[in-house]
Amino acid sequence: MKIVAIFMKIFLTIAFFSISLFVSAQGSQTRRTAIQHITGEPFVHYYATFDGVPFYKGDWMTGSITMKSGEIYNNLELRYDTYKDNLIYRNDISNNVIIVDKNSIDNFTLTDKSGKTELFKSINDKSLKDFEDRYLAIILDDSISVLKKCEAKEEIYTNANPNIKKTGAFDHKSTLYAWDKKGYYTVPKTRRAVYKQYFSHKSDIRKYVQHNHIRMKNEEDVKLLYQEINRLAKTSK
Repeated sequence: MKIVAIFMKIFLTIAFFSISLFVSAQGSQTRRTAIQHITGEPFVHYYATFDGVPFYKGDWMTGSITMKSGEIYNNLELRYDTYKDNLIYRNDISNNVIIVDKNSIDNFTLTDKSGKTELFKSINDKSLKDFEDRYLAIILDDSISVLKKCEAKEEIYTNANPNIKKTGAFDHKSTLYAWDKKGYYTVPKTRRAVYKQYFSHKSDIRKYVQHNHIRMKNEEDVKLLYQEINRLAKTSK
């Protein structure tokens, strides 16, 4: 009986191990099949002569891509090249790095090391024609939305050291815009300017700002402020 019990234990262990390998293999195969639908051209390392990198927040981030076809791919290694406005994807199986075809993307997300997740989308609207085909971060989606344009620009060194072989650096900048579906404008840098823009709600906005200690330099505060502005606009109709 002991021999039979030992044999059964060994048999069950081998069976469990085999099933685990099969599931793992199936998972890898499913992932291989899925990522074949993420198409694009090979990414070329073009910034070797510059200090820094042209990517949003610098490093690779975990993210997702929602395709226009409806397919959604999660837990991908992504970078957003804000200099050329391209989404870069690294296939963690083949280690290939590609520029994802922009025409195939509906939206994508990026999660940084702090755990903050941001949604990016290219919005085709006549009132946003200045940002046609450019990815924008959706900070707030409402009647009055808050959008963020992220960009990296070349800052050329005037007296570059030929021995270092660096001709310049990337200057990163983010700008917030309020968009009411009719037009857009830069989010003011001061609270006083906000009061002037929404003069009919000036008193309520000021109370909200003071009570919540809103700072216009803080992106999350700006989001909260425009949530309140949307609420006030809707309740006054």
